[in-house]
Amino acid sequence: MAAQDIADASGISVTLIRRLLRPPAARPGRIARTTADAILGINTPTTRISADGGQGLTDAAHAAAILNSLAAAGWPATYLATRLGISTQTITAIRDQRRTRLRIHLDQRIRHLYPKLATTTPGAAGIPPAATARTLSHHQRRHDSVPTQKTA
Repeated sequence: MAAQDIADASGISVTLIRRLLRPPAARPGRIARTTADAILGINTPTTRISADGGQGLTDAAHAAAILNSLAAAGWPATYLATRLGISTQTITAIRDQRRTRLRIHLDQRIRHLYPKLATTTPGAAGIPPAATARTLSHHQRRHDSVPTQKTA
């Protein structure tokens, strides 16, 4: 959640929220119990799928892992993009970790889609075998070309 989202949901000033989000050495030493209770009482958007999908940004690492897992199972980026209502370029940017943050509502849609697709196959969804083979081949090439660290 963004600082403004936390402030709106908790009733705490956005300035205080921003101070609390600073690195440990720069944040206030004490936090009032009422402030802590107000912040801890917030329902975080990543724990539920809400009607508006949640506000703010979140880390894209989990979404990237999900999209890579689906690619490893043969689900084409074009199919995923259509199901999620985004472009194939966005799918590949998240999957290839060129996007480190993404909107919470997109993260929620990806998390919600995964169990539906993980329990079936691309062929059962009507995806041609050639598209699945291309996806698997591309996924394999992408992961084979990742540089490895040399050990001394």
